[in-house]
Amino acid sequence: MNAPNPKRIRDQYAGYLRFMGLGLTMMGIILAFTFAGWWIDGLVAWRFPIFTILLALLGITGAMLHLFKETGRR
Repeated sequence: MNAPNPKRIRDQYAGYLRFMGLGLTMMGIILAFTFAGWWIDGLVAWRFPIFTILLALLGITGAMLHLFKETGRR
């Protein structure tokens, strides 16, 4: 019976950790922009939460651009 190759196992986990980190980074970007919009909406006290919506969409766009940049061809 052959022992598992530690380098191969480490390389497999490196891929998983890379994409898990990307997901957490995307979540952080979106949450930060959404929270900033919520905070600005609290300051201006308008009826419609326009800054929350706009900054959430901007955060999603930024997170997707970050994803494409990180996973693109090198």
